[in-house]
Parts: sequence; structure tokens; C-alpha cells
Amino acid sequence: MEPKTEGNNTEKKEKKYGTLFIVSTPIGNDDDITIRALKVLKMVDIVVCEEPKVGARTLHKYNLSQKMELLNEQNELIKTPQLLELLEKGKNLALICDGGTPIFADPGLLLVQSCLKKNIPIKVIPGVSSLMTAIVRCGFPIDQFLYAGFLSRKKEERILQLRRLSTEQRTVVLLETPYRLVPLLEAAAQIMPERRAYIGCNLTMPFETHHYGTFKELYETFKNTKFKGEFVICFDGLPIQSIEEVEATKISKTSLNLTSRKEKKSKYLRKKFSSSKKSSKKGKGNKTSTK
Repeated sequence: MEPKTEGNNTEKKEKKYGTLFIVSTPIGNDDDITIRALKVLKMVDIVVCEEPKVGARTLHKYNLSQKMELLNEQNELIKTPQLLELLEKGKNLALICDGGTPIFADPGLLLVQSCLKKNIPIKVIPGVSSLMTAIVRCGFPIDQFLYAGFLSRKKEERILQLRRLSTEQRTVVLLETPYRLVPLLEAAAQIMPERRAYIGCNLTMPFETHHYGTFKELYETFKNTKFKGEFVICFDGLPIQSIEEVEATKISKTSLNLTSRKEKKSKYLRKKFSSSKKSSKKGKGNKTSTK
């Protein structure tokens, strides 16, 4: 047996630090829990969740009785150092969210960043994700795609963001809160009415629904519907031909602007030259009359 030495930092860290497990949990179908996730949730010292009721319900479903700690938008700055301290003392923590894969649209990024700085072990336990479910179901090319997350709550900024995304060649994926579905579709229908899109509602749940069409069609479908639930939107990228047309339009507009400026400048110079010529003739005429 090798003697333990003070200089062996790796061994010291392995003994001292616990592990942060990022665990995916079911969104709406209890059967989606993985065997690996259950094993981890059973062996950790503490389960970190967003809401006490949701966290307790998740543990109760699988007959687990671990201690819980809360990490949400309200307490993230204060709670993260406390959780980090527990990890440094050797406690194993499992980070879960209200459903699906943590951190995509939930608190936890600050904790992960802090663990990376401290060299605290992190292990991801993959599982359910509404994002990945929508991407593989949408039917658009996914060899490359852009996850644009949540758009701005402000109407003007949201429209500008959609205008930028409308020229993206890759498939675009958006998340949004239920009450902003119709405003988002309305803006998209104005900017790119004929663009093909997919909306996955309440994904992985028994009552999930799938909607395909142009943004104009989807807006007409949802504008008078009181939709409640979670959803993901995917829309097709702009074809290369259309991008070339957009670029050609930009070049054409630039050329027109330059031509317009040149014409204005030319008119101004002609007018100025004409005025100075008249003044010159007038001056000469005055000189002749005085002789």
C-alpha cells in the first residue's frame, strides 16, 4: 500500500470534492426516467431543484427520500456559493429542473461555471429534452441548426431578432413561454409569411400535438386559440437562392442610393456653377457700364 503524501493534489481533491450530477428527468411521461438517472438520484446526498413542490413530487414518484436544496432565478447568486461549499466538503449533488434537461432554460449555469473554476467533478446524465425531441421530429435539415433560445419580451426587439433569423440558412429552433406564442407567430407571419415551420406542443406528454405549415398558416391556426402548455418552434432555413436574391436586393438598393446621391450632387454642382456663371456675367456687365 502506497503512503499518502501531502504533495499528491489529485488524490487529495478526489477525496475532498463531491460530484455535481446534471440529471435529466421526465417532462410529462414518468416512463422517460433512465435507469442511470434513478441510480444517481438514489446515491447522491442532496437533490437540487427549482421548486419544492415539483422536486418533492419527482422524488416521491420514484420512492426517493433525499434531502432537497432549492436553486432558482430568485436565489441563484446567493445559493450557488452555498452549494459549492457542500461540494467542496465532499457532498454529491444532483441538479434537476422542473422537467427535461437542466440549464437549457433553467438556473444552474453559474453553478457549473463555479465547479469548472474549482476543478470540481461534473457528470451529465442525459435524458429527456423537448429541444432535441422537436429537432428530430420537425423534418427540416438538422446536419446544422441554430438554437436561438428565447426571443425578447419587447415587441420591437423581437421583430428585429426575427428579421435577422429570417436570413439564417440553418434550421432555427426557438423556445418561448405559452403566453407569447401568438405574438411570436404574428411577428413571424409579417416577416416571413411563407416560411415553413413546425410547432411541437407539450412534447413527450401523452397529449402532445404537432403542427406544420407556413408561419402565416400557423398564425391563423393559433390566433383565436387559448393555448396552454410548453412548446418548441422550428423553422426552415432560407434557401441559398433566396439569400442571393436578398443580397442582390441589398446591392441594388445600395446602387440606387449611390446613384441618387450622385444625381443630387450633380444637380447641386450644376446649380452652383450656373449661379456663379450668372454672377460673373453680371459683374462683367457692371464693369463695362462704368468705363
